[in-house]
Amino acid sequence: MSSYAEKFRIRKSGSVLKEQDKKKIHEAALEVMEKTGIKIHSKVARDSLKKAGAIADEKTLIVRFPKSVTTDLIKKVPQKIILAARNKEFDLPCDGEHIYWTTNGTGITVWEQETRTARKSVLEDIRKSAILGDWLPYVSIYEPMVVAHDVPPKIHVAMGMKEAFNNTRKHILSESTHTPEEAKTQVKMAAEIVGGIEELKKRHIISAMVCTMSPLILEGPATDAAMVWAENHVPVYITSMAMMGMSGPATIAGDLVVNHAETLALAAAMQAHEPGSPLFYGSVLTSMDPRTGAYVPGSPESIVLGVTSSEMARYVKMPSACGGLGSSAKEPGIQSTLENSIGAKFSTTIGVDVMNGMGMVGGDTMLSYEQLIIDNEIVGSAVSSQKEVPVNDETLAVDLIKQVGIGGSFLGTELTAQKARDFYMPLLFNTDPFESWVAKGKKDFLDIAREKIDWILKNHKIEPLDRNVALALDRIVKDAM
Repeated sequence: MSSYAEKFRIRKSGSVLKEQDKKKIHEAALEVMEKTGIKIHSKVARDSLKKAGAIADEKTLIVRFPKSVTTDLIKKVPQKIILAARNKEFDLPCDGEHIYWTTNGTGITVWEQETRTARKSVLEDIRKSAILGDWLPYVSIYEPMVVAHDVPPKIHVAMGMKEAFNNTRKHILSESTHTPEEAKTQVKMAAEIVGGIEELKKRHIISAMVCTMSPLILEGPATDAAMVWAENHVPVYITSMAMMGMSGPATIAGDLVVNHAETLALAAAMQAHEPGSPLFYGSVLTSMDPRTGAYVPGSPESIVLGVTSSEMARYVKMPSACGGLGSSAKEPGIQSTLENSIGAKFSTTIGVDVMNGMGMVGGDTMLSYEQLIIDNEIVGSAVSSQKEVPVNDETLAVDLIKQVGIGGSFLGTELTAQKARDFYMPLLFNTDPFESWVAKGKKDFLDIAREKIDWILKNHKIEPLDRNVALALDRIVKDAM
């Protein structure tokens, strides 16, 4: 395993839900799937499910799932996945012992710190954020972070992915795929990089997000895209976004039931279509603001929904992914830092395979380069605080304690010289004494973030794709126009 992946290893997770509560939620979702059903607009998915024993009404498009059918199908989901990268050193084993972090997508605006205004996002923002994500040590997975308004809508997904492939060596998550045609284009691009479709099925250098439509709907083109991903063994994050009190019940347990039913339905459809196709039980659940009905991703309820949905993923033995960062704050600063810190720490304590959301504010709609740097700091601190604590002769250091004795110092010892290198060192937050901070200009952490952004973009150079591969990607994008 690469040393990079070791950075994200955490100690054994805790739990919020009792085992009997997970069972109740699971059985409630199975009852909803069997009695009420799921409306599935994809004929490809319906046909595959009918062959597996589900009951589909072609007039209403409602599919009902006998419990035995759901249970048999979801058993086919691989329990472990390796998210591969362009450079193998960044490969990520999803095995329940690590927690990885993605950038957020796909924003429609970009925060400008100097003028405190927002502007429309462009393709250059994908290039810059990919470079930053490649450099930042705690960005594990890069997701194209914005919609490129300067690119024709028909190819904005393909162009965003091409820019990502060119500017990061890490695993890439595609979020904004809405049609099977877009999925096929991205499969062709990824296959060019790894050396063909069969190699892509073994080496998952891309993954994809497919959203359900709450409550209890699998939308047509997106579900058709999921079938394309399944055929090519591209891992899919099945992402329900049920909002408490709006598109889900106004209780955490009820919202989890809706989420569980939708997730199992699409998981079953994928396994009926392509047994053994990899997927994540991926949820971005939130509460609403009871005063306005607004989406509130940083609320305490949203944070609890995120970690408890990951517990439901473990209950059905699926890899988990959930939203946990992505503040509703209108700008980077105190609110976004507080909300994301709570979400990050809670998630590492419970243990999620993949956490989504770095670098966005405004309810996941606005890219902030400063927030991306701040979130890297938050994640680094959260992961470091959840490391296993080794207890052995070396770490107990009894002989050394005796040697140093009462009132001595451990500063000059070899153990300190070796182990201090493992201490978490903040990239952004200032730990200097007050006088030193004053002497250095009393810089605000947002000012320091901006300086770090400028330095990374100027100095971090990434080896480009092979020229023939780059030309092949250009042809694929052109064909998609």
